[in-house]
Amino acid sequence: MQASDRGGCGVKLRVKQISLSYGDTAIFQNLSLSLCEGEILGIKGDNGSGKSSLCLCLSGLIGEEDGVRLCGEILYDGKPLQKMSIAERCTAVGIVFQNPDSQLFSPTVTEELAFGPENLCIPRQEIAARIEEALRLCGIEHLKNAKTHLLSGGEKQLVAIASVLTMHPKILIADEITARVDIEKKERIRNILKSFASNGGAVVLVSHNSRDLAVATKTLELERGKDYADRT
Repeated sequence: MQASDRGGCGVKLRVKQISLSYGDTAIFQNLSLSLCEGEILGIKGDNGSGKSSLCLCLSGLIGEEDGVRLCGEILYDGKPLQKMSIAERCTAVGIVFQNPDSQLFSPTVTEELAFGPENLCIPRQEIAARIEEALRLCGIEHLKNAKTHLLSGGEKQLVAIASVLTMHPKILIADEITARVDIEKKERIRNILKSFASNGGAVVLVSHNSRDLAVATKTLELERGKDYADRT
């Protein structure tokens, strides 16, 4: 990893020698990294290099299923991801995917943004405040009462980001989230990620786009099957 710290204070995420394989195929081996408050980790690599798989590992969405083997430690604020409850995971890390249609399922924007906090039993008044905050941060206040199925692709992606922000995660994982949006929304999304990091969060950003990766404070290039044990 090539790192250039910009004053991050306090490790939010520490990954210790994780290895992932699907059947007999190694995706990556002995990968270690850390992420501090205020940092943006840019992840790049060829298709099939394990970028999305790493995002799923970091968010706890991949585990010991048939044919899947994950070893090593993933720690949020020193606590193993495997020992966290679902509620703890939701407040530790949030993930936004490339295709917002795979993430949005509520009929209206407000319902979509309220869904996560409601399931965490957040008080109704606090939920309303979080919704207003997320709408403002994403610049989509005008979509508050919109129906999700009528939104453009870029608008859907901004709603997906806002829905994660209402959970107040400490780390935001963004997996190719600018790939399907226009130039104006790409820049808006980059600003959202920079703002999230500068206000006490940290970001894992997967992208092929050089302008996306330019906002990163450090970068990691993945290679399929690589053993990172001897990496300096």
